[in-house]
Amino acid sequence: MEVLEFNGAVPAIEGKVVTELLCIEMWCDGNLEEQANVIYLKIDECWYRHYFDCGIIFWRCDSVSPNSFSMDELNCFFKVVNLKEKLSLGSLELASLSFHSIEGGSKSVFTFSDDRSITFSNQNDVTSYMA
Repeated sequence: MEVLEFNGAVPAIEGKVVTELLCIEMWCDGNLEEQANVIYLKIDECWYRHYFDCGIIFWRCDSVSPNSFSMDELNCFFKVVNLKEKLSLGSLELASLSFHSIEGGSKSVFTFSDDRSITFSNQNDVTSYMA
């Protein structure tokens, strides 16, 4: 497995309450191409944007929540999905955050105070999740 590469500092969010957890689905020509193109966590008053590109793990801090949008030139639509609602997560403390190299990419594992976790896996530049 390859060494993990990061772009942007991994935020110090372990032990903090996640009040929002969203992802952006990428739909092209009516087909779901990527389940989690970008992941957003709201902690305190900051939106943390987490994504993968070419095997690199990215972190950014944004001040506003994401919105769904279209890229007409690619015939793609990027849809905001509320993962807290979809996965029946309450406002939970993020107990741990870990990163791992996997074949063809990397993954991030978010484990919450109730021992549930969600894994975001990026393989061959396509991100999916499993709870």
